[in-house]
Amino acid sequence: MKKKFITTQDIPTATLLSKQGYQQVQNSNGIYVFLNAEKFRFSNDIDITKIQYSNMLTF
Repeated sequence: MKKKFITTQDIPTATLLSKQGYQQVQNSNGIYVFLNAEKFRFSNDIDITKIQYSNMLTF
């Protein structure tokens, strides 16, 4: 099952996701939520241990 959102609590990771074109849809309580678009791929700069995939928008 494809997860619709990517979440992180790490500010540098959130910044890198934004720079790579991921659309931020929420920033609440230190949790950054981005749309998980299939057309984008992570660069080697993203530490995948600092992200999570989810289908929930509200945290």
